[in-house]
Amino acid sequence: MYFKVSFFIFVIICLILSSASVLAEKACPHDGNQGIGALGRIEPHSRVIRISHNAGPEGARVEQLFFQETDQVKAGDTLAILSDHLKKKAQVEAAKARIKVLEAQRAVEQAALAFNKREYLRYQSLEHSSATSISLADAKRLALEQSGIILKRLSAEITQAQSELKISVAELSNTQILAPIDGTLLKIFARPGERIGDKGVLEMADLTELDVVAEVYESDLLRIKTGQSGCIHAMGFKRPYLAQVRELGFLVRKNDLNDTDPLADRDNRIIEVRLTLEAEAVTDLRHQIFRQVKVRITP
Repeated sequence: MYFKVSFFIFVIICLILSSASVLAEKACPHDGNQGIGALGRIEPHSRVIRISHNAGPEGARVEQLFFQETDQVKAGDTLAILSDHLKKKAQVEAAKARIKVLEAQRAVEQAALAFNKREYLRYQSLEHSSATSISLADAKRLALEQSGIILKRLSAEITQAQSELKISVAELSNTQILAPIDGTLLKIFARPGERIGDKGVLEMADLTELDVVAEVYESDLLRIKTGQSGCIHAMGFKRPYLAQVRELGFLVRKNDLNDTDPLADRDNRIIEVRLTLEAEAVTDLRHQIFRQVKVRITP
């Protein structure tokens, strides 16, 4: 009985998968005269993000790398730290210590100001009764004014030190490379001990949703609207995949993708049209980023 039930479930699953494939075949006819044809490439919906440093023109060197290619990361994860991380961290600690010293000095001077103020008021009252000399009263007034000036200087120095601390914290954050999105590490260009070049540290993308970027001839653009259906074919695909037009580009330029036909025009003017692939394509094509495909859009 158990074997019969399992076999029945297996047959149902096979029928569902085969019906999905048949539907895709029907929705994606191979007739080249139907719809608008174009060459395209597979891309992540998030685009491929190239992550680099923010260390300025002098460049930077990778000290530690926390992930490897194909690893999944979350937005905000620390991907790598640069070689001057410890130095910048020490500068932050030094800036915090300087602020504490200045605040302690200001607290001492505030106590001195309160004392000098009491002394000044006391000697000022004695001056009116001729119980003290004018010079001594002036000395107490001078001490009070000096305490006020020292307090203002210390407050200004604390403000400056706090600004320097913010700069040090920003410089410290520049020694850490964080993931901007949830995604997968596709390629690492700089490993520990290597200097970061023009390619940056690594490339990553969110592979949970895939697009196809079709290079549509400018003469066909007026026939394309968002929401239209598209079909994706390529050599080696187990079946055609459905897609939906999501974005129409704005820039007209020369095509990047060329047909294998030696007589094909290499200087066509095209506009990029982005289509979102069906969910099943994510599992099948996530290892084929930037692969060239054939696209047919149904007006």
